[in-house]
Amino acid sequence: MKNKLLLLLALSVVLLPSCNFRSKTESNLTQDDLNYINSIIPLDEDENIEMFDSQGGFKGVEGSGNFYTNKRIGAYWIDGKDDEINSAKYEEIDSIKTVDKVQAVTFASYLDVYSSKGNFKVYIDADSSRTWAFFKGAIELWESKK
Repeated sequence: MKNKLLLLLALSVVLLPSCNFRSKTESNLTQDDLNYINSIIPLDEDENIEMFDSQGGFKGVEGSGNFYTNKRIGAYWIDGKDDEINSAKYEEIDSIKTVDKVQAVTFASYLDVYSSKGNFKVYIDADSSRTWAFFKGAIELWESKK
């Protein structure tokens, strides 16, 4: 029994890293990922994703995406039951509130975006430096477009 457990542990150590289950960020989005995002929230031709985060689990980008571009802030959650798709261009946004949950084990930090199109949350589940870089970058772009 002990040998079987050791073999299972050894296989896990070897095989799990090869599953390519890593977080999707703006730096490792593929062209297929970008095409998928664009099919959910159509972006302008000259629009570039500045920061991106996903809490889609095994579904990755196809399950969720939270981002800001040089023109908008957007977020989507696709689960086939309670799908949510939201985005607002900076000039449509009235205010943004940051909610820092970095220290919480089970919750992600988020931006509360209040716009003329409605209110929505944009989640970022990262360490404190990346979370605050996401918050700062989105707010600075919004303020520069007001």
